[in-house]
Amino acid sequence: MVMWKEFKEFIAQGNVLDLAVAVVLGAAFGKIITSLVENIIMPAIALIFGDTDFASNWSYMGITYGVFIQSIIDFLIIAAAIFLFVKLVNKVSRNRFVEEEEEEEQILLLREIRDSLQNKNDKPGL
Repeated sequence: MVMWKEFKEFIAQGNVLDLAVAVVLGAAFGKIITSLVENIIMPAIALIFGDTDFASNWSYMGITYGVFIQSIIDFLIIAAAIFLFVKLVNKVSRNRFVEEEEEEEQILLLREIRDSLQNKNDKPGL
């Protein structure tokens, strides 16, 4: 019973829920990237270089090294797409942080101005 309670507390933590959401979104994003590679990028490469089916065309004495080459190409394209996506997300979130920081600085300056004006108004003869 104690382990079950600890397990429920562990699952209820924000970190585990965030991780679960990340895994689900990662799987969905992986499908999008795979579709991008298979249905858009590789056909475009095929238009330029001809056939891109390395898996079935490149082999030697039963060793299908074309499958390995295809996996490397897929990995590089997927890694580049994820890199660009993360870079875009970081840029958007950084801009939002800078905007919030600028607003906070403006609020502080306005408060200082307000306080300064109140101090001048509170002093007689000024």
